[in-house]
Amino acid sequence: MRQLIALFVLAVLLALAGCGSMNPYPEHVYSTPPSKDRTGGLDPKTKPYTVLGKTYYPLKSASGYDEIGLASWYGSDFHGKKTANGQTYNMYGVSAAHKTLPLGSRVRVTNLENNRSVILTINDRGPFVNERILDLSYGAARKLGTVDSGVVKVRVTSLTAEVVPTRLAEPRDKLYHVRVGAFAVRENALHVHRQLLSAGYRGANITVVDRDGQILHIVQAGSFQSRGQAERVMEALKGDFPTCYIIS
Repeated sequence: MRQLIALFVLAVLLALAGCGSMNPYPEHVYSTPPSKDRTGGLDPKTKPYTVLGKTYYPLKSASGYDEIGLASWYGSDFHGKKTANGQTYNMYGVSAAHKTLPLGSRVRVTNLENNRSVILTINDRGPFVNERILDLSYGAARKLGTVDSGVVKVRVTSLTAEVVPTRLAEPRDKLYHVRVGAFAVRENALHVHRQLLSAGYRGANITVVDRDGQILHIVQAGSFQSRGQAERVMEALKGDFPTCYIIS
């Protein structure tokens, strides 16, 4: 009888020890592995968070981020309160809130209605309204001329440089692509694609890419064998798409 009791106690202790070694971040909590800082904890700049029942998974890097969407601004209701990165929000300063860019990211924001732009730092999370992609500080909104309109279409471009290995020689089949924009909303990309086709750019295309969990629809007017060709197309498009540019 004593042997049976001893075996039972041993089994219970082994079960408890197994529970203590379980992964504290099960797969149904994180759809992508959380970023780690040097101490082994969650990196506060890219830490997943939940708002209104929805969990957001920030990008691990802002490198290559380029998106067009709606931007709003926020002011006195949050003035003096803590931002997501622990700073005190100054509505008269130049900053912005974004749902998934790493906190501390430096970006260029361009108002596509008047072509004014400002360089700022992402220091907060939001906006969590409709399909807006950016919440500007009052100071940033003033520089962009968006205070009165409230919500405007902007382009958000990361200033984080991506390290590219140096090549000794360029491939002979190198092409130059005229990129019109990158859109999180597919309908916006389709609308621009139709505009390009109607204007005679038969090589216009849409490419879907996944940048660390962020799905973007890249719209290009076409691909060309010489930079001169690409530059002529870019100049022709500047009137309707002032922020288009060339990549190779």
